[in-house]
Amino acid sequence: MIKVDITMTAVLRPKILDGTLKNIVKYVVDNPDRFRLILNIDPVGESIKSKNVLKVATRYFSNVIFNVPNEPSFPKAVKWVWEHSDAPFVFHWEDDVNILRKINIKHMIDILNKYEDLSSLRLYKDRIPRKQSFKTFSCIWKYYDEGFYIANDWQRQFGLNPILIKREFIDEAVTRMVDHVNPEKQFRSTQKYMVPLIKKWKYGLYGKPGEYRLIDGRKGESWKNKMNLRKPSKAKFLVWDKK
Repeated sequence: MIKVDITMTAVLRPKILDGTLKNIVKYVVDNPDRFRLILNIDPVGESIKSKNVLKVATRYFSNVIFNVPNEPSFPKAVKWVWEHSDAPFVFHWEDDVNILRKINIKHMIDILNKYEDLSSLRLYKDRIPRKQSFKTFSCIWKYYDEGFYIANDWQRQFGLNPILIKREFIDEAVTRMVDHVNPEKQFRSTQKYMVPLIKKWKYGLYGKPGEYRLIDGRKGESWKNKMNLRKPSKAKFLVWDKK
């Protein structure tokens, strides 16, 4: 059985994490022995202890590796969970994104194994148009009959949350990542230190023409407003700020 590490960046919001993990177990986990959860809990959010968040994680996964840093940092959180993974595939997630329906993890792994230059398969936040190619994330994505699309652009198409990634990509990424740039925005051709990695790979989106959206991250937005928190501009987002 091919192993998968679920890497997740989280903050102090156990109720939201509970819903996220509940749906992951329901819609992603085909066999508990295949999966391990690697969790970074940044010390920001609700006025609770990090152990309350960890209790939620261990309710759903028997094998949990976790980290609670002294200070929050989105780039350091992503790098830490990736550095502590070793499975052939990494399914990266954020704690506030729900998956809405079942996916076939074995099918995703088979696709990534078949296409050697395909780095990853993203889950899509919107309904996929009934087209063999369509535009999203500022580029054209072409459909392949196995049930996925490939982007015609390598310069800015690697994204996080959620995405199934090959080990080879992860291993090189962590050697290049820096601590002062939003991790998702590091994988762009404007970041010259990352170009040798990202130009070697192609980038996929999992789904078929006409399929409904797979994920929903809106519950994080309402929580953010309730907690009176804000994100700086996406490109500069490193930590949560108080309004």
